[in-house]
Amino acid sequence: MPKNSNQRNGSLLYWSAETWAFLSLRLFLALRFITAGLGKFDNDGYSFSNLYSGWVVNQLSTFGSKTNLPAFLYSPYLHSLAFVEIVLGFLLLAGVKTKYTLALISLTYVSLGYGLMLLGNPNSIGTIGIYILLTSAALYFVRHNKFELLR
Repeated sequence: MPKNSNQRNGSLLYWSAETWAFLSLRLFLALRFITAGLGKFDNDGYSFSNLYSGWVVNQLSTFGSKTNLPAFLYSPYLHSLAFVEIVLGFLLLAGVKTKYTLALISLTYVSLGYGLMLLGNPNSIGTIGIYILLTSAALYFVRHNKFELLR
């Protein structure tokens, strides 16, 4: 069988290194976003009350005391962040509009980094910066995507 046969090109064994790099980045970022979103619901069991009376209240009081931003700027963001993370994570995992989903994830990380800058948390800003670099790498390798539910 010739080396460039169509039968062999579709096999997992013959995928390029770029394809494997993209797949690993995509899986990591999707699972990271899903885990981060679900973690905001968890406080001795997953529930909406844990999200709204636990994580959101803590973040609202932190932003209210450490920044000069008016509440109408950060309150809707904090109330919707967990849902955005979960939805974007599942969209990326399923491969729905992968390039655009990665772009939205990147923008979400930029917004999280900005919030951490306002709070003066340099250690977490570095972590978010690493996630932005990983998302940028995934955006670079997206042309090697072999699995997409919706292009």
